[in-house]
Amino acid sequence: MATVQLPGLLRIIWSLNNSLQDRSTADSRGRRRIRRAGLTGIATLITRGAMIAAAFISLPLTSRYLGTERFGLWLTLATLLSWIGIADLGLSHSLTNAVATADGRADKAQAKEAVSSALILMSAMAGVIWLLQLALYPFVPWEQVFNVNTPQAVDEAGPAVLLGTTIFVLRLPLSLPGRVYGAYQENYWYQLWNGLGSVLSVVGLIIAIYLRASLPWLVVAFFGTALLGDIVSAVHLFGWQRRWLRPSLHSFSWVKSKWLLRTGAQFGVAQLSALLLFHTDLIIIAQLFGAQVAARYGVALKVFALIGIIQAAFITPLWAAYGEASARGDTAWVRCTFKRSVWISLVWALPVAALLLIFSTEIFSLLVKQDAVPEKDLMVAIMVTEVLNVIARCIAVLLNGLGYLRSQVIFGPVAGVANILLSIFLASFLDAAGVAWATGICLLVFWLGIIGSDAIKRLRSLGSEST
Repeated sequence: MATVQLPGLLRIIWSLNNSLQDRSTADSRGRRRIRRAGLTGIATLITRGAMIAAAFISLPLTSRYLGTERFGLWLTLATLLSWIGIADLGLSHSLTNAVATADGRADKAQAKEAVSSALILMSAMAGVIWLLQLALYPFVPWEQVFNVNTPQAVDEAGPAVLLGTTIFVLRLPLSLPGRVYGAYQENYWYQLWNGLGSVLSVVGLIIAIYLRASLPWLVVAFFGTALLGDIVSAVHLFGWQRRWLRPSLHSFSWVKSKWLLRTGAQFGVAQLSALLLFHTDLIIIAQLFGAQVAARYGVALKVFALIGIIQAAFITPLWAAYGEASARGDTAWVRCTFKRSVWISLVWALPVAALLLIFSTEIFSLLVKQDAVPEKDLMVAIMVTEVLNVIARCIAVLLNGLGYLRSQVIFGPVAGVANILLSIFLASFLDAAGVAWATGICLLVFWLGIIGSDAIKRLRSLGSEST
């Protein structure tokens, strides 16, 4: 009897041993993901510290050098240039998911195929966009776009856009190394080179101001020097860190390109939605109230963005970690990590937001001239919106990492359009603060409400799949 039962007992012991080993392996992978995210977060904080320092140095320099209207033009132009980020049709984001999935499956060939295909596609898109801007440039009344009136601002608006657009188009294919580093949860390397670019940006700005350069050349000095960080990042990644991943025409794949474009199209819609939600405020303000009010609004945005900048340093690296964990079936880790990310973000955001508001008068007085200091009601509106945004960021990183984009594709554009319409409506009652409140309301209704509910459903479905 015992001899009959022994093999069954051995099978049970063997099964339990394998289960414990699998659990230990899963725990080890989870700790590794957190360590990498933490290391990336620390590196990002150092880099963002340089970027924040660059912003705080550039604010008083540009504010005093350019004057209120040209300073408002400078801030609005930076917002307008961010729109070029959607020109890659979401390819950079789909590349992150493709490489993270390949990493989870230990498939180097698939990773190289994705990188090579994405680089060729993005380079082609950059060329098309640059030619298109050259064709359209003479026909756009740039002084009306930025609502500027002084002769100097009118003369400088168009050339500043032309040079700024050229720089940002060049950065499209050069953004690829950052996405690859992120996919391998090694974004701390990219943050190092990005920090170098930020330092060079401040140096370039100081030199340009010392030479009494015009606004277009300030754009080149500040934004153009960041290209050096991108170039160094590419050399480090493909020349030393991961030589086997170096892009080549031989590794280009039409099949992979179609997948990247199809998935990227969904990310592109999500990117466009984010731009409509977060990056139309200054343009609306400039059109409704003029460049001087846009300057006050832009200053408030930059200061309270400190909350999200530091939170994003630790939350964004989870994007690739969620994708890799999902490919390996580590769903329990995904659920636990998401919940912690929300609570930790709130613990950070709420007290920091309160402190920034309490000492806002002193902070803004140090940064800009008195006529560029924002009103208290505007500060409160932007502060509340930024706190809501930290929760929305946790939701977006989870859904993007898992590749669940349906709710963002459907409701993201609705939120963006609703934000523009509501901004115009509330601005007639609450002035500039109404524009900020409109963004906060749309975040609450669409991101924390509708899209957030979809994220919870996805987490529950992951839990049921793992049991």
